[in-house]
Amino acid sequence: MNSKTIWVNGRYLARKITGVERVAGEILSSLAVEFLDANGCYDHDGFQLHFKLAIESDSSFPIPAFAKGWDIKSVGQHKGHVWEQLDLASLPAEDWVLSLCNTGPLFRANQVIFFHDAQVYAIPQNFDWKFKWWYKALLNIAGRRSKKILTNSEFSKSELIKYTGISEKNFETILLGCEHIKKFIPEQPLELLSKLKGKPYVLAVSSASPNKNFSSVLKALELLGDKAPHCVIVGQQYSKVFKESKLSSDRVIEMGYVSDETLAGLYENAMCLVFPSFYEGFGLPPLEAMLLGCPVITSNCSSLPEVCGSAALYCDPNDPSTISDSISFLVQNPEKVNALREASKAHAQNFTWKKSATHLLRVLEKSITI
Repeated sequence: MNSKTIWVNGRYLARKITGVERVAGEILSSLAVEFLDANGCYDHDGFQLHFKLAIESDSSFPIPAFAKGWDIKSVGQHKGHVWEQLDLASLPAEDWVLSLCNTGPLFRANQVIFFHDAQVYAIPQNFDWKFKWWYKALLNIAGRRSKKILTNSEFSKSELIKYTGISEKNFETILLGCEHIKKFIPEQPLELLSKLKGKPYVLAVSSASPNKNFSSVLKALELLGDKAPHCVIVGQQYSKVFKESKLSSDRVIEMGYVSDETLAGLYENAMCLVFPSFYEGFGLPPLEAMLLGCPVITSNCSSLPEVCGSAALYCDPNDPSTISDSISFLVQNPEKVNALREASKAHAQNFTWKKSATHLLRVLEKSITI
């Protein structure tokens, strides 16, 4: 039997779970459950792919469930980027490396790497020069050396091609899933719901990145005045933004970082999620919300129309009045909210991690057997 080893770049396991770490974990978990045996092997027509996990030395994180039976190798003595460029890159040249979180060895040929967006080119003002320099080097050098570049939307693919000049044939778009949100039993935010006394609220998921455009949510609520619904914000807290806002403190409720279970409960109870980002390679929160029946107001740019389709309401992220108009529409038309909830669920069900894993496996088979 012709067998090839694929080393999964396990650097992401030592980090806090954000979007790209979530993607890596869910795709690999689905891949293992649906296609691999207990030892991480996939056999098809006399051809075998043997998945193994490479991790940094002295790593103390728990091994994920999907890799319990895999060969796991603690490689080298370094950490972070140095580990990827020296230790991970030193694995046997005939073996393959699968890197799912934007970074990987610069000069390795037998590699498939996942780049999630082109933000360092499109919105450079959001990054310091060291970060920009390094990620541009990764995109241009590792991208060109890799056998295949994965990305998460046709929008991201077009952006990466535009800014790097790498041929379109080197790319493969693998859409993401969202059903992970259903793994978390919704924890109803009882104290919050009691405080609101049944009044509707819009939900916003905030971040330290100015790209998330959180200030426009507050400006949209200001435009609605006394007719504005309450707004519940989770994630990064913005003391400076709130100081500049004219909204009364009882109109906006900051919850800070919450558990996945609480976030699921907030999605289920919200009138809508407002997600007016300037730039997204994919955008998981809108799909998570949709799957739980939460209507979405999101930007009419970047990947978001591609991902959310006809099941969302769209706004101009540069014009808060378009956000306030959409919120007002939902407040004044509760029957439309119910219809949008059902349309949202139906749309989001098309995005599954099994589809993502299936696509990844086909890409690996084709790349390795060529």
